[in-house]
Amino acid sequence: MKKETIITLIVFLFLTAAVVLSIKLTYQNYKKERLLLNGKILCAQIMSASINYYRNNGKYLINDKVSFNDDILDARTNPYFSTFSTYPIDENTQGISVFGNIEGTDYELKITFNKADEPTPLKDLKFQTIKHKK
Repeated sequence: MKKETIITLIVFLFLTAAVVLSIKLTYQNYKKERLLLNGKILCAQIMSASINYYRNNGKYLINDKVSFNDDILDARTNPYFSTFSTYPIDENTQGISVFGNIEGTDYELKITFNKADEPTPLKDLKFQTIKHKK
């Protein structure tokens, strides 16, 4: 084979490998984000229920890593995020954490809101994502 043909073949193989790796990494990131969406939806549901609970009772609920609460919701059927905590941060602010496992990695998603807030669409919520290493 000619030297140019070998160089062309090497460049082609390198570019092909780079494209395949890029596609794989993009897909893995997409898949993880899709699975994290389960936790984000759960956070939004808990936030809406907590706001309604506060308006009806004048106080926030405190839950420490539970899957079920009659006053808020039942997270036991969520395939990836089935545990949540609700906790006061200060007199006016409530925090929510949901805990889950995606492909062997533990995640925690957090949001905070004020008692004067309205239920917020999912796309407008600001989540803090914490990846816990084992």
